[in-house]
Amino acid sequence: MSVAALCAAVATLCIGAAGLVVAPVDSGARVAAPSPASAPSPSPTSAPPDTNPALTTTVLGDLTVHRGSIARVRYRADDPAGGLVTVDLLVTSRSGQVRRRLVSGRVTAVGRERVWRGRLRLRRGRYLLVVHAVDAAGRREATATRARLRVLAPLPPPVPTAKARRIAFAWASRRAGDVSVAVVDSRGRVYGYRKDRRFTTASVVKAMLLVAYLRRHPSLNHTQRATLRRMIAVSDNAAADAVYRSVGRRALTRLARRAGMRTFSAAGAWILCRCGAADMARFFRDMEQYVPRRHRRFADDLLTHIVPYQSWGIPAVARPLGYRVCFKAGWLGAWTLASEGARLERGRVRLGLAVFTDRNPTSSYGKETVAGVTARLLRR
Repeated sequence: MSVAALCAAVATLCIGAAGLVVAPVDSGARVAAPSPASAPSPSPTSAPPDTNPALTTTVLGDLTVHRGSIARVRYRADDPAGGLVTVDLLVTSRSGQVRRRLVSGRVTAVGRERVWRGRLRLRRGRYLLVVHAVDAAGRREATATRARLRVLAPLPPPVPTAKARRIAFAWASRRAGDVSVAVVDSRGRVYGYRKDRRFTTASVVKAMLLVAYLRRHPSLNHTQRATLRRMIAVSDNAAADAVYRSVGRRALTRLARRAGMRTFSAAGAWILCRCGAADMARFFRDMEQYVPRRHRRFADDLLTHIVPYQSWGIPAVARPLGYRVCFKAGWLGAWTLASEGARLERGRVRLGLAVFTDRNPTSSYGKETVAGVTARLLRR
């Protein structure tokens, strides 16, 4: 080997040991620059983690709401380091599928409670509310505490309207004698004129006697059914006496207590029981929940099929308007006292109504008062 070739070989070995790429050259070749691929790379920088372990989100409290009604959802993001975060408030199915996006990309300070207010137009069912947050560094929350959301059927339309109530109560206040009115509206709110004033119930209490008797008898024979039918359908007092002897004053008092009737008081004779209109209106509206399930159809049939000559006042006005009316009327003497309690149902509307009158100047005056109040309350 020539001296030149030997020197070139030695140079190649030395340069290769230094980590350089050398092209095969002859004695006149030059050494190439280091390849970028083989150049030493800088130490890698760690990428930011996906989550911030200190960042948490919370929906504050479970929520039950009627479809289409106004809801308030309270939520918060927390981080001891402070600062701002961007939040999304979501409604999801229980499996996690997004159903609604209530808040999207809202910038808020951590630790500060926020409120979303709006209408939830979701189908009836059960959902979850969850908040997701991203901090200034782009990291998500480590923990998201969800809340349960229950959506109920839409609320029925408001019946009676505020205007109808004002007109009816003002008219009642101008009537002669003593008048008391209470209505439980289609959304369960109680309104009235002198609604807690106590009146003698007379035969209106027979509806309570019916319920008290049904609660004490798992089954009814033909004779028992006939007695109850006479008591309700034709307001037979002898039948009511027999039922009152059977259930007793205590059973009637227990029923009133169960129904939350604070103004009710029993007496030695059923006809002398006393009660306020508000308590009686609530009792009629919610009566089904106090009747054993096996007897509900029977009780409902009795209270909707009272003889026509006793179907004055509330049913006379409400039935032509399309309402189904479960009711009981009561009167004393020459109609000095004339009162009614009723449950009215039409579609999604369900009302409780009681109109009590006493010291009426004529035999027809009290019935006219009951009918007049009812007509004004149901005016569209």
